[in-house]
Amino acid sequence: MTGPLFETMYETFYNLAGPPFHNTPNSRFFFETEQHKEALAKLEYTVRNRRGFALITGDIGSGKTTLSRTLISRLGQDAKTAVINNTRVSSQQLLELIASEFGIENSVAGDKVKLLTSIKQFVTHQHTMDRAVVVIIDEGQCLTIDEFEEIRLLTNLETEAHKLVQLLILGQPELRQTLRHPRLAPLIQRIVMYMHLKPMSFEDMTRYIAFRLVRASKGRPNVDFSREALRMIYARSEGVPRVVNLVCDNALLVGYSRNTQMVDSQVVDAAITQMLPNLDLESTDQFGEVGGPAADMLEEELDHGRRL
Repeated sequence: MTGPLFETMYETFYNLAGPPFHNTPNSRFFFETEQHKEALAKLEYTVRNRRGFALITGDIGSGKTTLSRTLISRLGQDAKTAVINNTRVSSQQLLELIASEFGIENSVAGDKVKLLTSIKQFVTHQHTMDRAVVVIIDEGQCLTIDEFEEIRLLTNLETEAHKLVQLLILGQPELRQTLRHPRLAPLIQRIVMYMHLKPMSFEDMTRYIAFRLVRASKGRPNVDFSREALRMIYARSEGVPRVVNLVCDNALLVGYSRNTQMVDSQVVDAAITQMLPNLDLESTDQFGEVGGPAADMLEEELDHGRRL
């Protein structure tokens, strides 16, 4: 049984206003671990002070895209933002995508000079209105050397005091190797902020789960996780937010189907082995303990969220 009706019943069962563990880059569910908080502050500083070029790397599912969406939300009307998700294009097409995101009409297809001139006119006009121009490129590890060199042209747009284009590139760790290419040395010298996002610690993951449950609830989420369930989730996810979401979402579905609001090790085991067979995990039915420090930590976080 799947679909909107099933999801509505699932949410009602746990007293939720919406799904807490959907893997979409919703800034409302941005969870500030120390490193994510630091990264967001540095990115906002880079943009608002017109510093130019920032780089964020992290493994798949580490929260890079959600971080960028949260930045966009914070900037609000103070910035014009182009988000590029498709990086498997030519260098010319990349510039055309950026122009299109800004609503810049390209009357002469393939004319790079006129395209760059139009982009320069756009960013200069935005500068006179005291509005930042931000280009966010996701999946940066897929960019070619030629595409990076085209991007460098954008970083050359500047006044005596400020960079006119604020460039944020997100990518997986292999992006760092690409950027070591000798041809990209001039671009590397322009990076003013870099951070690598690591997986969450066990404590952060526990707070992360509680945070999302409270944020999605109608006041008090009617669900609890046992200590061993949390241990299993962390062991399988290794602290990667996207995988945590997958396991937790499926665990809530299993709990609902079993008419239980206690997510214990058996529920998580079923979620992993039955709903995520691609992980190729062995059954872990031997875990069955409820309670303990981790569960207490989760309950404390839930209680704190309920009082907010």
